[in-house]
Amino acid sequence: SSGINAEYGGADGATLARGFSSLAFVCEGVIRKVEYDWNMVYLARERNEGISTIEWRVSCARPINSASLTMAHTTFNGAIVEWSCGPTDELSPTFHESWAEVNVGALQGLSEFRLVARMKSVLPADNAWQHTQ
Repeated sequence: SSGINAEYGGADGATLARGFSSLAFVCEGVIRKVEYDWNMVYLARERNEGISTIEWRVSCARPINSASLTMAHTTFNGAIVEWSCGPTDELSPTFHESWAEVNVGALQGLSEFRLVARMKSVLPADNAWQHTQ
């Protein structure tokens, strides 16, 4: 697939979106990084951003009976990625530094939920994109 102008299709086969951020509910300080020499694409923090956040909201036709989600991240130089997954009406979501600590079972019975990744670094932010992916 093209690393620059990616298009994403919906499950209905008709929905088409351009760019990763058009599918996010919140996208603050997050970029899509293309590494042609390493043949990879990933989301990372923008330069000079202290904390970057991306949030997706998922709506289901019926309440969730059971769910299994797998998320992965890589960090360097003491950077942190925190995850949260839960109801969309939760005022203060709980964040975890390990996806394994996220209680996906709490989604049972929900017909809508949010998934949030928060990225931050302890080093100067000018090369922050290199620290959280």
